[in-house]
Amino acid sequence: MKSISDLSILIVEDEPLQRAVLAGNLRRMGAQKVLEAADGQEAIGLMGAHGADLVFCDIGMPNVDGPQFIVRHAELAHGAQGAGRGAPRQFPMLVWVSVLGAGMLESHIRLARSAGFAVVEALPKPLSGVALRYVVELALALGKPRRRAGADDALPDINDDDLLRAICDVDEFDVWYCPQVAPENLRMAAAAAEVHWNHPRFRKLRPERFMALIEQQGLGLVLFYRTANHVLRMQQKLKAAGHCLSCSIKASAQTLQTPEIADYLADRVRQHQLSPEQVSIVLTGTGAPVRQVHLSASLNRLRIKGFGLLLNGFGAGSANISMLSEMPFTGIHIDAGLIDQVPRHGLARSMVDGILGIGARLGLEVVACGVDDMETSEAMRKLGCRLVQGAVSPPMKASEFLRAVRRATGASSCDRRLPA
Repeated sequence: MKSISDLSILIVEDEPLQRAVLAGNLRRMGAQKVLEAADGQEAIGLMGAHGADLVFCDIGMPNVDGPQFIVRHAELAHGAQGAGRGAPRQFPMLVWVSVLGAGMLESHIRLARSAGFAVVEALPKPLSGVALRYVVELALALGKPRRRAGADDALPDINDDDLLRAICDVDEFDVWYCPQVAPENLRMAAAAAEVHWNHPRFRKLRPERFMALIEQQGLGLVLFYRTANHVLRMQQKLKAAGHCLSCSIKASAQTLQTPEIADYLADRVRQHQLSPEQVSIVLTGTGAPVRQVHLSASLNRLRIKGFGLLLNGFGAGSANISMLSEMPFTGIHIDAGLIDQVPRHGLARSMVDGILGIGARLGLEVVACGVDDMETSEAMRKLGCRLVQGAVSPPMKASEFLRAVRRATGASSCDRRLPA
């Protein structure tokens, strides 16, 4: 889409005057396809007949209100997909517009996302010109050609032999390094290993999706060992150059419950003449169900041997306070989806502030993941976060990472203290 005239916009609002004012403002901005509905039921009909790229929706309405509208739309979308009636119904960008407080607006954002709407905003009434322009610009950006979040589904079929070759072939298996930086100056303080599939047909596969496919084949432990050895070789090169930087490696609970994993990792660290403090293990939510006693025993043994343990995705899914209290974690990675909301949404900001407070009181290393721009980085700095990771300092191939550390780091001793 090139301009607002290309957007199909739907306004769902029971108050005629407010509906007319918003429609008029959009048309003055150049919108040509603006549909209006007085409630959720009418909106469902218009969506079915015309579709939409951008929906402005009130929350409290008679007949069918905002929450009922999005739930009904989600049911129709998933029903059409399940019945095999062509492509699934589109989930447009959704903007809640209401006089309700910030807490209720943000609760409705989460509701819409859980229903399947990938891009959701919430704005208080009356809408300002700045807010309206922001929403339109975002909708236009979403309409431009880009790689979809679920674009992995469009990749060629991947079979068992492909996956086995991916982690056994030196040319196909690769590890990149994601810098973890101080938000105030982007100075590198640590790094996280990220697995990549260097294959002409599959290199667009997201690292987390690649890990999940490997886990499904029962090859998670092999993947972990390959990644760990790559990281240790990198650490050895850094040490030889007079630098020291801690690095984390992701692994699922299914992989980490393996009894011998702590002994293997400790032995490999000794062989590379490194220190366990240079390596941290990040527990992810991927993988099959595990026996908690085996996982707990393995994590405790890793800690005894000096390795750091971090809980991934804290603030979402199964990564919660209960897990933090039951396992010997030394740090947490705050969920990227939560971090993404921090600059614009007060509730998310308060939640992250609370997580940072928990981390400080428990003496945990806290990494904010998904920090993709300077606005979010600055917001995390103001909250007192000391370490961020994301597109603000993009992942690098091993050779690029080594050069970057040599340029940017002057540390000569290995500890887990962050730069002042």
